[in-house]
Amino acid sequence: MSEIRSLAEIVAGLSDLEFKALEVIERLAGQGRAATQTLLAGMLKMDPGRVEGILSKLNRAGLVWAPLGRGHEYFLNFRGLDALALNSASRRGILTHIGVRIGVGKEADIYTGISGEGGPVAIKFYRIGRRSIKKHKRLRDIGLESINYLDSSKRTAAREMEALKVLHPRGLSVPAPVYRNRHMLVTSLIEGELLVRVRTHPDPETLLEEIVGSILGALYAGVIHCDLSPYNILIDTHDRHVIIDWPQWVTPKHRNAARYLERDVTNIVSFFRRRFGLRVDGQRYLEMVARALYHHV
Repeated sequence: MSEIRSLAEIVAGLSDLEFKALEVIERLAGQGRAATQTLLAGMLKMDPGRVEGILSKLNRAGLVWAPLGRGHEYFLNFRGLDALALNSASRRGILTHIGVRIGVGKEADIYTGISGEGGPVAIKFYRIGRRSIKKHKRLRDIGLESINYLDSSKRTAAREMEALKVLHPRGLSVPAPVYRNRHMLVTSLIEGELLVRVRTHPDPETLLEEIVGSILGALYAGVIHCDLSPYNILIDTHDRHVIIDWPQWVTPKHRNAARYLERDVTNIVSFFRRRFGLRVDGQRYLEMVARALYHHV
């Protein structure tokens, strides 16, 4: 059984009171504070012995961790944050099933899922700082440091959702936003391959034109991707493109907007030259986006 499926079973088996305790631990983490048995007992207005049992259960399930060992300070981790987000989506009828992992990166994991309406969706969990955490030893400092990673992951998901809500209604080639909770983002599921893995295409020159058109369309909508590459463009089953991964976007008024636009366009044009052997005038595209930025600002 996959880790995320085992987590889904754990989520289904937790009581409302246990989720309430997990939410309090999350709130304390947001304040830069560790959760202790005494502190939680006071905040939950419960007997300390019962709180101890709840903390032990959450710790055994891997939803919180105690750098100094059980009975001391407890911190929320990504697995606990996953549980809170999944519980929220389940209670609201957003998700009924979570499936296999279809993507993994240094800052996010992506899974398939089924929405409350029965349709396929993609579920992205941001994991900002995951690799950094693994480099450290289990010391007292890590708990406080990891809090920042959890908060950063929440902000990153919110940032991407903000972009999708601007771009998708305008008909741009991006995933449809469905739901966000904490660090979890639910969108439409795009069947396809990353552009970087595509070796042949029936009309690469038109594809390039369409991608540049999407860059321009996003610009007119007030969004610049800032990290565009063949690794965050999907080619669907109809050989059309979909641009993904928007958390780093900026507005056209950003002081580095022109540089980011130029870099995005240059990355894509250079790839099409290498992969498909296109002899295209990259300067023409750069001038197009520069003019669009000038008139937009």
